[in-house]
Amino acid sequence: MKYFISILFIFVFSYCSSVQVVDKNADTVLGFTPIKDDELANRYLPLLEIGSEYGDPFAIYYRASRDSEGNTHITYHYFWEKEENTSSGMGPFFSRNIYTGGLKLQKTMFGKGDIELVSFMIDSYGRILQVEYETAENYDPSKFGVKHKHMERKEQHKEPLVFKVMSWNHLFDYVGDNASNSSNYIRLKPSYFTQKLWEEYEMVKQEESFFSRSRAHKPYEKEFVE
Repeated sequence: MKYFISILFIFVFSYCSSVQVVDKNADTVLGFTPIKDDELANRYLPLLEIGSEYGDPFAIYYRASRDSEGNTHITYHYFWEKEENTSSGMGPFFSRNIYTGGLKLQKTMFGKGDIELVSFMIDSYGRILQVEYETAENYDPSKFGVKHKHMERKEQHKEPLVFKVMSWNHLFDYVGDNASNSSNYIRLKPSYFTQKLWEEYEMVKQEESFFSRSRAHKPYEKEFVE
């Protein structure tokens, strides 16, 4: 039995450690022209409800591109210093001591801090046609992990959109549109996601394995403005 467990461990570790060289341009979409437009980024910036029990982001960065049909695509990246499940129970305990703390598997896999995104597609008239973000499916903070669910809202929206942070790993829940000017929202100024910062936060890994994964981003973001 011990022999079998040892063989199984070696197999699993070898599989998880297997390395695949990444072609940084493999999924880049043709027909996109990267743009830097701070005024546009500020106009469409999604707002977050302030005072989340899971912490507020300390910065927001964006990358944007324009497609051949005249639509503008922009992705906002929200930055947190860390993520941690502070709930009671065995699941959160192992999460704190294996994933986010202790062995710090999360940092090994992705890099420092925590980054989450919200993406828009805006037509040539300035209308928001599509919103993409990730939420937590059947969220239960007593469990070790959180199941991500990709969300796409394809109906028209009116800026600014409001989201709230609904899980310890900073996934989002959509709240509504056309928010009033209120002090209840986080209003950090979005800055352009420079290539230096992109590389510092290891957005796209040179090599990928179970222990080394690229962070969430849209394909058009691989092209940038100097």
